[in-house]
Amino acid sequence: MKVAITFTHGHICKWLQIATHSLKTNPNDVDSDIYIANSWPGHPSIKAVTETDLGDGITVIDCVRRKHSHATGLEEVLEHIADKGYTYMFCMETDCRAMKPGWLDWFVNFMKDDPTIGMAGFFWHEGDHHYNINPSGTLYNMKMLLQYHKEARENNSDVFYHPRGNRLGTDAGMDPTIKDVVGCFAETRGIKDPTPAQLDVILKGVPQAAWWEPGQWLYARMQGEWKEVRVPCDHIYMQYPGHTAPEGTYYGGKADPQFIHYWGGTRGYDWLKHRVDDNFVRSCAPAWIAREDRIWKETVPEKYHAKVHEINQEIDITGMMMKNLGFFIPEAI
Repeated sequence: MKVAITFTHGHICKWLQIATHSLKTNPNDVDSDIYIANSWPGHPSIKAVTETDLGDGITVIDCVRRKHSHATGLEEVLEHIADKGYTYMFCMETDCRAMKPGWLDWFVNFMKDDPTIGMAGFFWHEGDHHYNINPSGTLYNMKMLLQYHKEARENNSDVFYHPRGNRLGTDAGMDPTIKDVVGCFAETRGIKDPTPAQLDVILKGVPQAAWWEPGQWLYARMQGEWKEVRVPCDHIYMQYPGHTAPEGTYYGGKADPQFIHYWGGTRGYDWLKHRVDDNFVRSCAPAWIAREDRIWKETVPEKYHAKVHEINQEIDITGMMMKNLGFFIPEAI
């Protein structure tokens, strides 16, 4: 049995070091390898790992099919490892952290005795937009992933199916390139003739055609064909300035977590890609960035810090923040 641990990196130095350091310092009994999908090839931030010994033994794959996409990054790793003998693929995000030795064994224990289980992770049910297990900290059966990835990649249809009304990729506001780039994690075209079980999931978590979180189509598609395990989690919300939003998902429970997904880590740096006018991001970014800085200083040895400061100077992080946010957050540098 072997597991490929996978996450997509874009442009966030400190979280990249936090996640990677946590994986490398919390060993497991199960054999595993780490893969990073670099969704912004050429951006200096990846050097926070590749130009330190944090990158030793890690495989970095530069994304070519679609940039800045968490879901497509996972798919490009999936294709890279398809014939390498992995039983499972563990998918996470950059703002995640392994908390103790044996954390991956904990996930594997939910699946190892039943080959018909397709995934084990946090079941997210929030309003009418989320009713699925997402790839923020989830163990997937490789056989299932490859089955549905092949199906999605071979689907050349431009129709986005939904019980409340279908749309076309050429319709206003839609994306006609989807049929050419997506696989099992990034698929957004829905299901043409859903079974009752699939229809139930879609109506509970997808309000209209083409609104799919990463892995949401995959979760709906596997209904009735593969089993799932909803692992025990504490999903905690908190009050940010003007907004209530997830603070973190604590896999195994907040009191003694195996693994944590902190939420907001990547959104806090949206301004590195484009001007941010979204009040949600603008108001929450200071808290998200301050939290990242605190965890980074508490958990990542100081010998790695200089590389982050060097990269932030190279990209003029303070100037970009002032230009795109209109204010400066000291913890970002």
